[in-house]
Amino acid sequence: MNQVALPQKLDHKTTNPQGHIQNVQIFSNEIEVEEMVDSNHERKDMTMVEKFLEDQHNDHEPPTSDVKQSRWQMLKLYKAAVLWSAFIGLAGINWGLDVLLSNGVISVPSFQRDFGYVFEGAYIISASWQIAFNTAASIGGFFGAIGCGYLADKIGKKWTLAIACVVSIGAVLVQIFASQSGQLMAGKLINGLSLGAFLTITSSYAAEVCPVEVRGLTTSGVQLFVGIGQLGANLILKGTGTLESDLAYKIPFALQFIFPVFLLIGLPFCPESPWFLARSQKPTQAIATLERLGFPSPVTTLAEINSTINNEAQKNSSTSYLDCFRGSDLRRTEVAMGIFAVAQLTGVVFVIGYSSYFFELAGLSASSSFSLSVGVSVLGLVGVVCSWFLIDRTGRRSTSLIGTAVLTGLLFLIGILDVTPGSRTGPVYAQVACIIVFAFVYLASIGPMGWTLFAEISSSRLRSRTVGLGIVVQNSFGVLMNIVVPLLINPDAANLRGKIGFIFGGTALLSCAWVWARVPETAGRKFEELDWLFEKDVPAKKFRGYKVPL
Repeated sequence: MNQVALPQKLDHKTTNPQGHIQNVQIFSNEIEVEEMVDSNHERKDMTMVEKFLEDQHNDHEPPTSDVKQSRWQMLKLYKAAVLWSAFIGLAGINWGLDVLLSNGVISVPSFQRDFGYVFEGAYIISASWQIAFNTAASIGGFFGAIGCGYLADKIGKKWTLAIACVVSIGAVLVQIFASQSGQLMAGKLINGLSLGAFLTITSSYAAEVCPVEVRGLTTSGVQLFVGIGQLGANLILKGTGTLESDLAYKIPFALQFIFPVFLLIGLPFCPESPWFLARSQKPTQAIATLERLGFPSPVTTLAEINSTINNEAQKNSSTSYLDCFRGSDLRRTEVAMGIFAVAQLTGVVFVIGYSSYFFELAGLSASSSFSLSVGVSVLGLVGVVCSWFLIDRTGRRSTSLIGTAVLTGLLFLIGILDVTPGSRTGPVYAQVACIIVFAFVYLASIGPMGWTLFAEISSSRLRSRTVGLGIVVQNSFGVLMNIVVPLLINPDAANLRGKIGFIFGGTALLSCAWVWARVPETAGRKFEELDWLFEKDVPAKKFRGYKVPL
């Protein structure tokens, strides 16, 4: 114990004839002084801890002098987190497969023969059944995303994903053995439940297991897996589409088994989200998980996670879907839902989803249509990779705004080419070129940015639910577009062909205005910083560079 000189006034007590009173008073004063010393030491120790946490915080900030080197260093440091995010991201491949297969098999002759009818001497799928086949999965995805948002907060993300994989396997079996249109639609509806969960889990998991330095890369990587699934679907249809038997479409359905089975094998070894463990009051498991994910100071990171969770709980501890539309969370939910509305309003369902069907209607052979669709998918993947260089350098907001503006111009050009007088050959190939460029620009800009923004923008306590609502919007628009597009382009309906570009050009133009007014810049922001910015209602255009006093 440190020796501290007593105040001079205590010396007068030594003349007191009652020695025991003197001793008690001196002892009492010694205790007071010792408590002062201990208090000073505690304050000093707390100051040292705060300084340590601040140093740790600063150490985790990537150097700004060499962006390429810092990103590579972060990928090496957090390679476990990145790899597990990629593993969970495999679920996105199945979503990409289903979307393209649902639209692509419509062009398969044997599928048209088994589920279609004769129109002007050839088999086609009626517009009504096209709508049913293509919207069933989106309707199922609507309920799957809502249910997943609730279930993930109860049992965790990885076990929710495991349930979705089991549902997917059962639904694929129904589709393979379907002999009637109603049976096939039922299989697609059930599969939609799992697809909604696949998209909800992949992006929110990546946002929670990765630090801010690589979060943009891993969340936008979901679009890469979706693109791989779409490319795989086109390659599968290219290889099997010309078969005369029902294997031409049953083989593509059966290949949707691969990734759910692979995920089920690996999920028992996959780490749970440390944010879920922290909210579940499991600090020991959370620390072990953070260490496993590559965080150099898991205790400090858990303290930061708990701080964010506690700050949000002090404002509102409720985690219902209604809370997503209250207070500052309303604006966050608007952005999370709106960014997917923008993606759909650019006409991506028509340009990419129906590309092979549109190519056929434009006069190209089935083989050429499938080949061009494969080219669209490959160039789209290149676009996703390019987005990784834009997502932090240019930012989420600027990339989304510029990309949507370019897409608007391409859509109007597709419409103009369709009304150009003269030979059809030149305009058709020009429209094909526009669709290919569209795929690249979309998947380098608004496509992957949506996955990043809606995973980052939500508060931590409502992330699963906010992300689920984003997927609900995507699926709702998917239902709408898959009803509208066939009616607009089918030869037995409106038969607009490329004139549909005028319609989507108009909706894309409105989307540009919304992105400029409402989408904030989230690049490089920690979750607690985003909480503060939204709590203070900072305008979207001022997010970049705004000083946050944390």
